[in-house]
Amino acid sequence: MKTPINTGRIWLVFVGLTVTGLMVFGRILMIQTVEHDTWSSRGEEFSTSVRNIEPARGQILSHDGSLLATSVPVYDLRWDAKCEGMRWDMYDEYIDTLCLAIGSAIGKTPSTIKGKFDNAKNRGHRGALIGRNIPFTSYQGLRKMPFVKLGRYKNGLVFERHENRRRPFGKLAARTVGIDREHQRVGIERAWNDELAGVEGQQLSRRVAGNQWMPVTDDYLVDPVEGLDVVTTLDLHLQDVATNALEQQLRRHKAAWGTVIVSEVSSGYIRAIANLTRHEVEQGEAEYWEDFNHAIGTAVEPGSTFKLASLMACMEAGSALTDSVDTGDGEIYFHHDRMRDSNHNEGGHGDISLGKVFAVSSNVGTALAVKNTFGENPQAFLDELKRIGVASKTGIRYVGEAEPKVKSSIEDREWSGISLTQMAIGYEVTQTPLQILALYNAVANNGRMMRPQLVKSLRSGSDVVKTYEPFVLNPRICRASTLDACQSMMKAVCEPNGEGTARDHFKDKPYTVAGKTGTARIATSQGYEQGRYRASFAGYFPADNPKYSCVVVIADTKSGRYYGSTIAAPVFREVADLIYATDPAFHKLSHGPLAETQSVPASKDGAREPLETLYNELGIDYNSGLTADWVHVKTGEKEAQITTLDIPEFGVPDVRGMGLRDALYLLENAGLRVDYDGIGTVKSQSISPGTPLRSELTTIQLRLS
Repeated sequence: MKTPINTGRIWLVFVGLTVTGLMVFGRILMIQTVEHDTWSSRGEEFSTSVRNIEPARGQILSHDGSLLATSVPVYDLRWDAKCEGMRWDMYDEYIDTLCLAIGSAIGKTPSTIKGKFDNAKNRGHRGALIGRNIPFTSYQGLRKMPFVKLGRYKNGLVFERHENRRRPFGKLAARTVGIDREHQRVGIERAWNDELAGVEGQQLSRRVAGNQWMPVTDDYLVDPVEGLDVVTTLDLHLQDVATNALEQQLRRHKAAWGTVIVSEVSSGYIRAIANLTRHEVEQGEAEYWEDFNHAIGTAVEPGSTFKLASLMACMEAGSALTDSVDTGDGEIYFHHDRMRDSNHNEGGHGDISLGKVFAVSSNVGTALAVKNTFGENPQAFLDELKRIGVASKTGIRYVGEAEPKVKSSIEDREWSGISLTQMAIGYEVTQTPLQILALYNAVANNGRMMRPQLVKSLRSGSDVVKTYEPFVLNPRICRASTLDACQSMMKAVCEPNGEGTARDHFKDKPYTVAGKTGTARIATSQGYEQGRYRASFAGYFPADNPKYSCVVVIADTKSGRYYGSTIAAPVFREVADLIYATDPAFHKLSHGPLAETQSVPASKDGAREPLETLYNELGIDYNSGLTADWVHVKTGEKEAQITTLDIPEFGVPDVRGMGLRDALYLLENAGLRVDYDGIGTVKSQSISPGTPLRSELTTIQLRLS
């Protein structure tokens, strides 16, 4: 018998569920409409979190303090339209002026900014974004305005600081200084990231509309610690000259890439390092810029510059400069592999001394010298190269130093019957330009091989936290007699009116040079390609009292000229000319107070404090008492007159008459991107001083004297 269905109970349950559903739905509508503002406020009160605050990243500076990389502060402005202590009377009085100032700072119209305030006010936003990336100088100006000066608890305005990383000197040492990318840093930015990064702080923040976070107060729970400043060994003036000399030669010969390194002999400190690569920008047009650090990261067959190590090994085994080597007609075969000298078409060099073998860069002579010395025991040659120090990395603190390829054993799978003679002239081995320079610098430094260094010290503000002293890799690369012989044969290469391969490049120079030219064929996966070469020159000066060493490598020219003597040596000469002309160590200076012996020297406009410090040190009279940060300078016979230089808060600064460093500081902080041409004093600027800062004024061109 079937149990009757109680339909009344079912309907009762159905009606109950329906009513409950309607009540829930009604409550949802009530919360979303009538009570929306109340619950939004309550939600914001509890939607807080402790957020990590990025510290200011340390600066990277040249050895004289010029900025190579710096973090420029910019600010985002948010507004809490429901600020409990809001001074609406002041808001109404100053809002139009405030909108004008904000709009001028970020390139927006006042009406656009006013619309953002009105929208936030009408909707009751507690963190409306009013403006992004407000430059530091504009931020300073805004903070002085009456309404802003009330403080965030009476005006609801919150400035959020963040950093934009800039390289004020553009392509100068760009790849060495590096790029600060969170997931793929390169250069010094990567190698010294732990020191530059600082320590994160913590701040209580509130989630606002758009899933953004806004600080609850200006105070930190844990103060962020700024990163340390990294002071490099680079000389910006030398860097500029090396880069320009290299670029001109690359353009002249349509080369694929090139590098220049200048080192201080006694310390191993790198004073300049330039790396330029050719890029096709359009049909038939090419530009050069830094996109890879060839000096440190590209290991190639060095060619004839390796002959220094080869003949050093021979002399360490008992050979002498006066030993005779019969180069014949400049052509010889080793195991059916032909080797030639550059003058084989003219009959070769014949019977010459070991010293002349090096001076004229005879391939045949060098190969025979190594074969005659080590032919019975080739392993001894490899062992000697290792002891000299050419088979190892330099250990420079920089990510990406390439491993040199110098065979360590005749049992290696790649060793063959011609390996000994090929290695003798710089083939079947690879080295980076920096590793080549380390050997030449050691010869200049009385046999002490120094570790190349790019960083001299770490600073916190004006305090030196750590100093990196010169580091000796090998205290004696060879015997004193071998060292004397090496220095002698390197001088012979560059002796004016001599027989060396660089004899014509240093005539009538007030300094002497010791070095070696190099020309190497370029290897590909299919072997050595016809007509493709890599030119190099490595050496030091002055030859009798070395101060600086330098290596130049230029690859794959398309001009039909490719010898190291005609391609690389001229770049070395131009760099040496500049160093000799500007380094006081090469010149005798008069003594006594400067102001007593001549007229007051001309000075550039710029920052007041360092200028006054300089005048005080030199004993030069000037009118003191100014408090302005920036000044104009006019020099007379006996004293200097300095007057205030007005810097507009919302306009383009007048940087004419300034040095590049001060000009870059002002223009970068005004939110402008700077391109410049030349060195010295700013002679003209493409945007007139005082021009209001707008979004379209993104780049300013400077011409320097």
